[in-house]
Amino acid sequence: MTTFLALYHGNTVNASEILALTADRRIVEDFVDRLLGEPSEPSRDPVVSNIEEGRRRALDVVRDERT
Repeated sequence: MTTFLALYHGNTVNASEILALTADRRIVEDFVDRLLGEPSEPSRDPVVSNIEEGRRRALDVVRDERT
């Protein structure tokens, strides 16, 4: 499966324009490694905590696809 990375710019999410899109594995891998290298912010809200945990697990899967 291919993983894409997009860069948007704008005042709001809805008003943003796409600036770049890449599937370059080196760029995607660097991005994933950097995100996983940062500690996650704990939340007292169990819904938010589960969403963050799921995102980090998904990033782990993307990282593991490179092997």
